[in-house]
Amino acid sequence: MEPTEYLDFLRADLDAIAATPSEALGESVPACPEWTVEGLVGHHEGVLRFATAQLQAAPGSEIVKFDPPDEDADRIAAFAAAADRLYEELLVVDPTEHRPNWIGAEDSAFWFRRMAQEAAIHRWDAQSAHTTPDPIDTALAIDGIDELADVFLSAAKRRGITGDGETVHLHATDDNLADGAGEWMFTFTAEGVAVEHSHGKGDMAVRGPASDLLLFVWNRRPIDVQTFGDTDALTWWAARVRL
Repeated sequence: MEPTEYLDFLRADLDAIAATPSEALGESVPACPEWTVEGLVGHHEGVLRFATAQLQAAPGSEIVKFDPPDEDADRIAAFAAAADRLYEELLVVDPTEHRPNWIGAEDSAFWFRRMAQEAAIHRWDAQSAHTTPDPIDTALAIDGIDELADVFLSAAKRRGITGDGETVHLHATDDNLADGAGEWMFTFTAEGVAVEHSHGKGDMAVRGPASDLLLFVWNRRPIDVQTFGDTDALTWWAARVRL
């Protein structure tokens, strides 16, 4: 996806989080029961501040410190301000220039993708605590599964995410997908996790809309998917893939 596409999704999801009604702040977040909505919004504000600090850093520099959220601030107002600062930085940064990041990405395009994906998941989290959450856009969801493979599972062994050859196949059921899009085969070995865009029969399979498949890989529940295989994919994945 192009940086401008990420910006459109990011702005919409940040605005949706900022529109959280004040009476919902004390509600528990179903996918993260240790958090209330207020705690979730505070966490996300911290991520926004961290990303903004990296975007403001000089090309070629290492990860820089950032100002954490003020615990006593009006949570929604502080979040909205942090969201605006991040968005403003993304509007002016050159996506082809390096900015500090934690995976060694060569350019700041990393932050466009990462922040759009972060906002999509946490927007869903926040909404799920007080209303029926809107699904994640199909194209963004497919890109999000790719990002999990490219960024997070590239260091699966170091994160302790390994296996004994188990395979999990994901199949998106959305209409009008491009050829080759919407299918992934995850293979868990002692060396980590290999991911291929391919059709095939896995030991476990999960089939459903791309939005729910993205929520599946990030261990959000409940989701509207079909599962296949002798082992329950929902339980197995949640126990194995902790990020």
